[in-house]
Parts: sequence; C-alpha cells; structure tokens
Amino acid sequence: MAEGQIRGLTVKKVAIIVTRGAYNNLLQACQLARFAAESGSQVSVLFRDEAAAKLAHDKVKEITFTEAYRGRESKVRDLLRQRKLHDLPAILREIKEKGDAKFSVCRDSIEYFDLTVDRLIPELDEVQKADAFWKEEVETADQVLTF
Repeated sequence: MAEGQIRGLTVKKVAIIVTRGAYNNLLQACQLARFAAESGSQVSVLFRDEAAAKLAHDKVKEITFTEAYRGRESKVRDLLRQRKLHDLPAILREIKEKGDAKFSVCRDSIEYFDLTVDRLIPELDEVQKADAFWKEEVETADQVLTF
C-alpha cells in the first residue's frame, strides 16, 4: 500500500468527509485530498448533505462562497479561474490521475435532495451509505478530516 508523510508520521490511508456545500469548502477538501494522494496516501472522500447536492450536473458549476467572502466573490472567482481551480469535476479527475483516490456520495443525502445517480457528475466512483463509509474507510484510516 502506498504511504505518505504528514508531520513525519506515515499515513497510508486518509478518509475525508465533506458536508458543507460552499465552493470554498469543497475546494479546500479537494486540495487536501490532492496533497494526500500526491504524497502516496490512499484517499477516500465522502460527500454528504449540502456537499452532495453540489455534485449534481446542474449545480457543480456554481461557485458560491461562505459569509467570510462577502464582497470578494467576483475577485475570488477570477483568481480561481486564473489558477484553474474553478472546475470541480476537472479537479476530481486530476486528483485521481495523481494518486489513489476514490470519491463517494452519500446515498441518504442524494435522497434528501431528490437526486438520482444520473444527475450526478461522472467523476464520483460510488454511491455509499454513511455507515458503510465509516466501516470501510474511517475505521481503517490513519487520518480522518472533516469539512
């Protein structure tokens, strides 16, 4: 199994749970997933709640921000475009290309938002119940991050 280093510790597996749906939150989670994958860690990400809803074809291009960005949205959107950080599906594809990464969406969450699998972006690897993610990914992870 591939291994990465975080603060000198060997990290073989990272589990990330993303619940908040603002773009800045999604991007931060994806950037850390990228860093972990590039360092050689196996990365599993579960998008649930608001984050899951943002992975629908008709929502994924919306770049919304948390309250802290009020009045700066246009500037930050421009910076993200310049840095090629404005396309979440492309970012997910790049993470997979860089390392061992899997992206899941919570089954309950897509039901809460009346989403069907065909409405979700194809970069997602599976629809998974939260308890299955817990048993398969969180319990066996060396590091767990939540967003």
